[in-house]
Amino acid sequence: MTPEALRSHYPHTEHQTYLNHAAVSPMSRPVREAIDAYVGERHGADPDAPIANFESFFPVMEETKERLARVLGTDSARVEFVPNTSAGLNVLARGLDWEAGDRIAVPDGAFPTNVYPFLNLEAEGVEVDFVPTEEGAYTVDDVEDTLRPETRVLSVSWVHFLSGFRADLAALGALCEKHDVIFCVDAIQGLGALQIDVEAAGIDFLTAGGHKWLMAAQGIGVLYCAEALQDHLRPPTGWLHGPVDWEHLDEYELTFHDDARQFRTGTLNSVGVAALHAALGLYLEAGPEWCEERVLSLSGTLADELSDRGLPRYGTDDPAHASGIVTIAPDAPEALFEHLKAHGITGALRNRKLRLAPTYYNDDADLGAILDAVDSFR
Repeated sequence: MTPEALRSHYPHTEHQTYLNHAAVSPMSRPVREAIDAYVGERHGADPDAPIANFESFFPVMEETKERLARVLGTDSARVEFVPNTSAGLNVLARGLDWEAGDRIAVPDGAFPTNVYPFLNLEAEGVEVDFVPTEEGAYTVDDVEDTLRPETRVLSVSWVHFLSGFRADLAALGALCEKHDVIFCVDAIQGLGALQIDVEAAGIDFLTAGGHKWLMAAQGIGVLYCAEALQDHLRPPTGWLHGPVDWEHLDEYELTFHDDARQFRTGTLNSVGVAALHAALGLYLEAGPEWCEERVLSLSGTLADELSDRGLPRYGTDDPAHASGIVTIAPDAPEALFEHLKAHGITGALRNRKLRLAPTYYNDDADLGAILDAVDSFR
């Protein structure tokens, strides 16, 4: 697939420059078509369409998990759907048997999603220790200095939501193995833009929503749980956490699936699964390696050009920690944001900073548009 062919799947590019993929992404034509097809069946206008289409949709659900497994570097049995990142993190936070005095390490300045599920455990005597960071950045030594003998979990954002700092997952995974600590990753700001191998990195638990860099829909996400960790988690319960005996629904036996399906409590967001299936199909067709190279090239060029204009990047400029997020701290962030908006350019304001997040369908013309707008503002 050529970059031009890929870009043609995003009709908004004909009238606006969208650089806000770290918040919510536009849906491609294949994603909209998949949603329309699913809703069309449930609508029932076609007399041959199955309104109760669970069985006909089941292969799509299974293939979506297989695509997720390819992207994550694991087996589909280790993958399950969740509504969002917060729901995924709560599976871990609520699934472990905690004891008073247990501790959890989290880099400070993380997005609240990766903090509140663990702070909520303080009522059970669990303490959260914050790894010191500078503009979202930290070292493996900073993490090791924060770990204590009572630390049971390290939970990090793969990519910091504001500075774009990309954590060294492999190094952190090795550190957690050394200290016998569960390694948890909030991957929402990287998954779909950057490549990952959860098994090679030693990740025990990962979760992410599908509406940012995966460019699917809101209300659908993914959970990965290593087999060794699954045996230590108490899964939430619902009617789909285990095999369903349709002939004896009122004979209750609490039996769980032996894979990640045990974390599925009830009816899924099937529209969201259809969207994720299509989004992953387009991403895999484009090629994750090419997509990562494209994202890093665009964000790197944008950061350099803005720095040349006296707007240095907020956060580290070390290529080893680069991502698709470019954030600057201009003197008048709100005014610049509105100026860009008036020129058809969409970014985001976070903590009185301007965040820009190009992805792989963006091109040099998009970067030119924002730089021209910045120049006219100045």
